[in-house]
Amino acid sequence: MAEIVAAFGIPHTPSFVATVAKEGPEVPVAKLFQSIKNYLDDVKPDVIVKFDSDHWNTFFYDNWPTFAVGISNETAGPIDQTPSMPWYKVPVDESLGQHIQNVGVNNGFDLSFTKEFLIDHSILVPLHFLTPNMQIPIVPIFINTFVPPMPSANRCHDLGKMVRKAIESWPNKKRVVIMASGSLSLEVGGPRMFEGKTFGVPDPIWAERVVKYFESSNINELVKNSTTEQIAHAGNIAGEILNFIALLGVVGEKKPIFLETQPELGNAFVAWRLDK
Repeated sequence: MAEIVAAFGIPHTPSFVATVAKEGPEVPVAKLFQSIKNYLDDVKPDVIVKFDSDHWNTFFYDNWPTFAVGISNETAGPIDQTPSMPWYKVPVDESLGQHIQNVGVNNGFDLSFTKEFLIDHSILVPLHFLTPNMQIPIVPIFINTFVPPMPSANRCHDLGKMVRKAIESWPNKKRVVIMASGSLSLEVGGPRMFEGKTFGVPDPIWAERVVKYFESSNINELVKNSTTEQIAHAGNIAGEILNFIALLGVVGEKKPIFLETQPELGNAFVAWRLDK
């Protein structure tokens, strides 16, 4: 059976690629990604399962699933022309993706799937820094974190629990890493942007609370307090917290081994070791 060896929560801010390309590997965000990469390299994963948001690129209003699994043998991107990022072909573990969908449907999750899809910065910014050779197959699990009605935090937490069950029942002896990406508080293109910027952090206090929930492994409180109203207060992109909550459904009550924040951006970098 497969083994879940680690989990990582990281941001996917699209400007990071251009920033590091311009300023070099000593810029703080490059060092943060390098710290996560060190942990990733250490656990030697065979596949990455990634909870993520699509930014109206892979899906649109004519077909916007609540939860969807990417089931293919390859994808590519960035479909949104992320600044300074090259075009990547990315392997996908079709077997695991199909297995997750099957287990999900058999356990009360009506998972949608897509077999022909491209990906945007939300998946590729972390991979650009963590697996630049794109040598590790992925399985993307898309969560609707933007378009009302969004799934509840409790439902996303249960999704993570189901994904853990699916991976641990997958009859392939592979080492699996779980990732989630997004921001904890973020406004893009809305009235709460910082002056002279294209983004804002409307609720830094909430972002700080979320980080404390990570530190203490107080996941029940995080789930309880991640209400529709709280998410809306934290910004028009703050629904990405649901990706982290799904990841925590896999992680359980383990405390992180690495946690650093970017409060000025509403971001956090978190790592958990889960291998035996």
